[in-house]
Amino acid sequence: MISARRMSVLLVAAGLLLAPVARAQPEPREPTPADSETALELFKEGKALRDKGDNAAALEKLRAAHALVETPLTALELGRTYATTGKLLEARDVLLGVARMPLRKNESTKATEARTEAAELAAQLRPRLASLTVRPKGASDGPPKVSVDGVVIPPDAATVPRLLNPGPHVVVVEANGQRAQSEVTLAEGQSQEVEIELPAPSAAPVAASPLGPAPPPRTEKKISPLVYAGFGTAIVGIGVGTATGIMTLSTASTLKDTCRSGQCPPASQSDLDSASTTGTVSTVAFVIGLAGVAMGVAGLVMTNAEPARTGLRIVPGPGGVSGTF
Repeated sequence: MISARRMSVLLVAAGLLLAPVARAQPEPREPTPADSETALELFKEGKALRDKGDNAAALEKLRAAHALVETPLTALELGRTYATTGKLLEARDVLLGVARMPLRKNESTKATEARTEAAELAAQLRPRLASLTVRPKGASDGPPKVSVDGVVIPPDAATVPRLLNPGPHVVVVEANGQRAQSEVTLAEGQSQEVEIELPAPSAAPVAASPLGPAPPPRTEKKISPLVYAGFGTAIVGIGVGTATGIMTLSTASTLKDTCRSGQCPPASQSDLDSASTTGTVSTVAFVIGLAGVAMGVAGLVMTNAEPARTGLRIVPGPGGVSGTF
């Protein structure tokens, strides 16, 4: 048997070990007189607003009152207002929290009755909760990510019935790098399953096929300078020859009228010299023009025989790229 002295030592040691744990537990915040007065006013205003049908404003007042001073009465009225607005989950959370409230000294009869009413109301709200089960369908490269109303569900609980408030809900399933979405509206007490087709896995990128042989480079014929020089000379020569030839013919026609029997008067000697000069110039110009034509034709022949490449072709090589012009 353990002696009384040893038992005392053990109890003292246990007390020393448990003391830090006890000190680590946060003590409930005691409301100040200002908290109590403010909460009382908010509580009254919230109930009055609810009686007028302004549930949104009533909810704001009662939530603030309960945050300042948590009592069974504030919890009961806040839970009732949550239930009135269709927020059954929030109502049950507040109502069930009453059972965890410590009993205060000299707690009023109303507070005691509120504890009982809160428990009864929480039980009445439970069957009104809706239930939704998400059924992802299709292949997935891993556990799909399921979220309801923006709240991500842990993978192990993603496909079990989830209790929700009645009303509209948005379900999103993400898998294979894509997402699918569905909207569902639940009635009070309704249990519903929603099947969501998983997006198909994205197709693997197709490897680019190697480039085929480069198309043959375009070649442009480089016209020989002889073409320009030859035909330019031809145009000038033929032009000059034609002009001087016309002048010679005109002068010769005049001399034909003035010169009779091969004899020309002295006054016509200048016309005779002019006709001789223009005739010579015309002949020489025509010869030069014909030579230019010959030169231009020769240039064209040379251009066709020796084309010059002006295209660009890039060819990959082990040391980089090379070009052909």
